[in-house]
Amino acid sequence: MSADKQSKKRQQTELERLREENELLQIENEYLKKLRALVQEEENNKRKLSKS
Repeated sequence: MSADKQSKKRQQTELERLREENELLQIENEYLKKLRALVQEEENNKRKLSKS
């Protein structure tokens, strides 16, 4: 395989790796948003109960 083809393959592999990493980070971000919302909801419920 020529050096140019190897370079293109390496670049494509790097692009694929970055896309996969990006997808995983997006999933993690969505999870953390939902977790934060859940924690906030629980805190709000505790405050409501303590005020009653």
